[in-house]
Amino acid sequence: MDTPVFDIKVRDLAERIYVDLLRGTVVVTQNDVKMNADPKNIAKVSFKLAALFHEVQDELNTANLPKNQDFKVELEDLAAWNK
Repeated sequence: MDTPVFDIKVRDLAERIYVDLLRGTVVVTQNDVKMNADPKNIAKVSFKLAALFHEVQDELNTANLPKNQDFKVELEDLAAWNK
């Protein structure tokens, strides 16, 4: 099975943003339903906002990542702790 070309976490957030944005553009009356915006454009904006949100989240989390991942503990290091 091929992996999707989009990030699933971006898609899920974009879907929630899309629903929220549509709520504000749809007007339902007794005899009619009107939209003030093109649903396709709202979908595009939703994906862009979701991608930007995750990009900023990744930037903020970078500060919390380990800085010394190449550090290796050898037996000599452990032995030195006992002295």
